[in-house]
Amino acid sequence: MTSFIDTHCHLDILESTPEESIIEAKQAGVQRMVTIAVDEPSLDFVSSTVQEFPSVYGSVGFHPHDASKLTTSLLQKIRQLAEEQHKLIAIGEIGLDYHYMNSPAEIQQQAFRKQLQLAVELNLPVILHSREAETDTLKILQEFPVPSLGVAHSFTSSIEMAKILVDMGWYLGINGIVTFKNAEDLQEVVRWLPLEHLLLETDSPFLAPIPFRGKPNKPAHIPTIANFIAKLKKITLEELAQQTTANAERLFNFPE
Repeated sequence: MTSFIDTHCHLDILESTPEESIIEAKQAGVQRMVTIAVDEPSLDFVSSTVQEFPSVYGSVGFHPHDASKLTTSLLQKIRQLAEEQHKLIAIGEIGLDYHYMNSPAEIQQQAFRKQLQLAVELNLPVILHSREAETDTLKILQEFPVPSLGVAHSFTSSIEMAKILVDMGWYLGINGIVTFKNAEDLQEVVRWLPLEHLLLETDSPFLAPIPFRGKPNKPAHIPTIANFIAKLKKITLEELAQQTTANAERLFNFPE
């Protein structure tokens, strides 16, 4: 069976239990997944879940929506978790979100810089969230020595930003949005995107691909997204699966 990795999901807020989600995903060919922390409760969930399930890895960080809640002690907690648990393989999701502005822009930028610095110090890749904040995101990224590397999760920005990130050695995380009828711009980015810089993700339970639009998303939907992308890029599903798996392994350096 063709094998995939879901590089971005939120197992803590799925309708199914983590065990049910993992079993269903494996039946669909999704052999590994990365579950993402975005706030204090999910830090604890991710930390415990990666220890319980061999096929699950985790990323720890504070989402820009909750940037105003990132205290010094919580930043230290992120550091400690990442240092002590080898299955926590990235810092994220972190970044800027100027669409909802749940935290003021200046506070978001401060939290972003602090967590980028942590990624540099720990030599871990970054899982980036950037929405309606291209200029500031790139400005802040370029203040740092290229942290390990990173992935621009749920990429929907311009092709100009895509080209800058790829030139920096980064990856773009593509999810169910690419299947939407109004996603022509993203589809054009994906057609252009070098296959060596593409990662598959669901961002489940959000952003279910067509034909599951309107229902909760889940890691088992990765093959649906992959099929759509393979047709866009005019390659076989197997070629896409092999290369995106190799990309994820290269970025995250999954421990055995």
